[in-house]
Amino acid sequence: MKDNSFEHFTIDLPTKKVNETTYIDTDFILYLIDFMKDLDNKTKKQEIVKTSIAKEFAKRVRDIWGDCLAGGPRPWEKTGNVLGEALMVDYTFDSEKLISHSNEIYELIFMVHHATTYEEMKYLDTGEKWSELRQPVSFLMALGNALRLVDFKNDRRTWSEEETRNPELKFTLTK
Repeated sequence: MKDNSFEHFTIDLPTKKVNETTYIDTDFILYLIDFMKDLDNKTKKQEIVKTSIAKEFAKRVRDIWGDCLAGGPRPWEKTGNVLGEALMVDYTFDSEKLISHSNEIYELIFMVHHATTYEEMKYLDTGEKWSELRQPVSFLMALGNALRLVDFKNDRRTWSEEETRNPELKFTLTK
C-alpha cells in the first residue's frame, strides 16, 4: 500500500511592502526550490532545509557585515560613516554600503524580530538556531541598529546586572 500522506512545513519568507505591492526575495525562494528538488526523503528534507536556511542566514549576516564595515584609520571620526551598536561592541559602517544593503538587512532583521532579548536573536522566528555564538548576533544587531531597525529596549545606564548579560530588545520594523 502506497503512503499518500505528506509532511509540510512553514517558512517565514522575508517580504517588503512598497506602494501596496509585497515583494519576496526571489533568490531565496529559488535557492529553496532547487535544494528541495534533489531530495527524496521527506523527513530528511525537512531537517536539511532547516539547517540550510540557518547556515545561509549566518553566511548572509557575515557577508553583509564585512562589506558594510568602514575602513581606514579611525573610521568612527569620518563624516558620513554610521555607528551600529551591539552588546559590548560598536561597529562603524560605510553609509553608502549600508544603504545598498538596507533591504537585505531589513529582511534579516525581520527573520528574527520575535526575539525579546539579545540571546533570542540567535534563533530565527521559525525557531531554528542560526548561531551558537554571540559575535554573529552582534554583527546583525549592529547592522540593524545602524539602520534603526533594532535597539536596546532600556537605556544602558539603567541596566541591572542580569540585563547587562542579556538585554531586552525593541524592533522598529514597518511594513
